[in-house]
Amino acid sequence: MDITPIYDLRDRLRTAMIAGTSLLAEDFRLKRAVEAMVPLEKAAPVFAKVGELCRKLVAPDASAEGKEDLLLDAITLVDAVCCTQGAVGVAGEMEPLFAGDEVESEMEKIVNKNKKMLLSNVPYSVLQPLREALTTSGSGHYSYVTDCHNVSPELFKDYRVRTAMVQALGASYAELADDVRGWLLEDGEDVLPLLVRDFNPKGKKEMVRRLHIIDKWMGAAGNDFYIKQLETAEGELRQNLIYALRHDPKNIELLMDLGKKERGNTKKVVYCTLACNDDEEVEKLFEEMYKKKPQTVMEYLEMSPEVNKAPWAARRAAEGLKDWLKLRPTEKTGNKKKDDLAIKEWEQTAARFVDTLYGKSGAEVCDALRAAAALSGKYGTWLQSVILQLLCYTLITQPGEEIFSLVDSIYGEKGGRLQYFPAAFLACLIRECGAGAEKAGANIAAWLSEQLFDKTPCVPYHFLAGALNYLYFDEGRGYKLALSRYDSVAEYQREYVQPLQLEIKGELLEVFIRCHDKDIDRKLGGLFDSSDKAVCARLAEYFYKQALSYAADEYLEPLKRCGGTCCEGLLVHYAKARPRISIWQIEYFVQNMPGSLEDKIKEAGRIPELVKNGKVTVYNWNEANYMKWVENGL
Repeated sequence: MDITPIYDLRDRLRTAMIAGTSLLAEDFRLKRAVEAMVPLEKAAPVFAKVGELCRKLVAPDASAEGKEDLLLDAITLVDAVCCTQGAVGVAGEMEPLFAGDEVESEMEKIVNKNKKMLLSNVPYSVLQPLREALTTSGSGHYSYVTDCHNVSPELFKDYRVRTAMVQALGASYAELADDVRGWLLEDGEDVLPLLVRDFNPKGKKEMVRRLHIIDKWMGAAGNDFYIKQLETAEGELRQNLIYALRHDPKNIELLMDLGKKERGNTKKVVYCTLACNDDEEVEKLFEEMYKKKPQTVMEYLEMSPEVNKAPWAARRAAEGLKDWLKLRPTEKTGNKKKDDLAIKEWEQTAARFVDTLYGKSGAEVCDALRAAAALSGKYGTWLQSVILQLLCYTLITQPGEEIFSLVDSIYGEKGGRLQYFPAAFLACLIRECGAGAEKAGANIAAWLSEQLFDKTPCVPYHFLAGALNYLYFDEGRGYKLALSRYDSVAEYQREYVQPLQLEIKGELLEVFIRCHDKDIDRKLGGLFDSSDKAVCARLAEYFYKQALSYAADEYLEPLKRCGGTCCEGLLVHYAKARPRISIWQIEYFVQNMPGSLEDKIKEAGRIPELVKNGKVTVYNWNEANYMKWVENGL
């Protein structure tokens, strides 16, 4: 059915609105358009209604009175009909967005793997300020974007915002560009076509950030793309493109060739990338290099942990560490300064060699770490801390019986090496609350209580506080162990997460409370479930007593989270514990402490008497102004 007449009629009605209703009876073009509607009137009632209204408008004997309303009714109905009949089209044959390229074919599979809603039902007035903040520079733009992401992360899934996010990877404000990269690394596979489009191999930091996301989501599927861009790439982008070649073993010959041509840091990246490949020729190359430059080879083996899983690399790194442990200083020269320097230099190198074991596993690796841990207590705390970090990293990224047994042996059957308690605690959490755990958290409280209170010697509380730095709680998502590690090749922080089926309540909560430790309290304040009324009631009582005991404002936020209502004595203890306090400190404390307005006013009203008695000293004290602030409702 040809509906062209309805569009012609709409044009004539709009012209009539401009010309005025007094000329309607003389408008022969409008009359012709109304006559052309007759065939359509038989097809649908709505067309018949349009024809009826329009014939009244052009009737020669029609009264001029009321024609304005009639014209508005006619144009409104015609517009509505045109809207329902609307269509969008482009002339020509349809073609894929990316055609004839294996890279883009693989990309399409990744994007379509999990179908997502590309456009959300969000008004333009909400999205436009966000898109503008992402794509332009100006005061407050960074804080606006980060606030939006914290409050409404779903907005950033809309494809209209996604395009702005890709543009923001080149933002002049580096913090914004890095944050956007982090968000897209976490959830950004749908922007791959936008990242590849207009990719500039001569580009700088923006293209490096793009490549990090492409590398994360495409892996080996993007190998042809990496090689193509490598032809003309330079500097940091070239290094990252070489690093991306680690995914496909077919690149070994190319990497071998690059190793002969490249210089400086780029050459180092080539060998770091080669170390990812489980290949006899590569192993032979590194064994020959190790004989001449062992420390250089160990440096090459220290790289991005989640891809460096070649068994030969793990063996070589473990043997390298054990070789260095045998070189530990044992003889004294009589010069204490010289002896201490020798020990320090040995320990620093040993710590670097421990770093080569990140992401590697196997019996040789476990043996090397046991040997290093056995010596670590004799040469200071640096080597201990490096080994502890490696153990915690491996527990979170590669949990399993191998790492559990290793931690048990290093910590000791009776927990003799207390400095490794944080690793033992994480191992207990993952065993009891990790994937597949039958009774989540059933034995944690008993084990932890034994370590902290019953054994001899007991674990110092600050070791538990250190272990809790790995534990996080997200409202609605639950608990997780998390850490980040800097990728020295790609040059950005990589995030690692291990979900837990954990509940901090009952006996486990009482273990934490029994410590009465300020550092543990600081972490506990963000780890409890604020929707659990029993937990909140217990912690409100506990945090209130701790706030009185320590006279610290850091308990105010936990008290607010758990719904505390008592503020009696909080401000008084806080003020008396300080040699001198300012008015703004008092105001901040009062505004953030728990309790009703009436209770806060009562507590704040006790300060003047304490000032008179000399128990509290306030900078630039003015009692009249202070009491006016109190009496006006703070």
